[in-house]
Amino acid sequence: PLIWIGGWGPLLIKRAALLGDAWLPGVSVDLPGLIERKKEFLRHRDEAGLDLPKEWPINREVIIAESSEKARELAERYLLPFYRKIYAGQWRHQFITPEIVENVERLKKDRFIIGDPEEVASGIKHFSEAYGATHFICRLFVAGVPHEVIMRELELLAREVIPVFR
Repeated sequence: PLIWIGGWGPLLIKRAALLGDAWLPGVSVDLPGLIERKKEFLRHRDEAGLDLPKEWPINREVIIAESSEKARELAERYLLPFYRKIYAGQWRHQFITPEIVENVERLKKDRFIIGDPEEVASGIKHFSEAYGATHFICRLFVAGVPHEVIMRELELLAREVIPVFR
């Protein structure tokens, strides 16, 4: 099997470039930062004389609901408090600062995909085209999201988003 290696720091990106078949970025960096780190990854591969990866996986938080309003409500109820408390609070994460978690729109901008099925498909296309993704991992849960909400998200993805990409 191909080995995808994650990590954000300079040494971790170098490790992924030199030892892995692909780099698997986490969910927290925005698109401009993601593209900059991809360039860093490619530079390490080039310097080592390694071929370009055949696969470019990407991992994003996704909140999908029947309507934009419902998706935003879910993001405000579950995603925003989680990122405020854990990423901006306890972890003091380098990409999720207190300013980023002021509201859903700031948290979402070039980072997460939140919306109805059409908006989610459009968001996946945007990240895929801008980053060159060949695989898209949708993280549909954070702490506290009820099982039935996750199952509904999976149903919407399967029925209304995945067919767009077939």
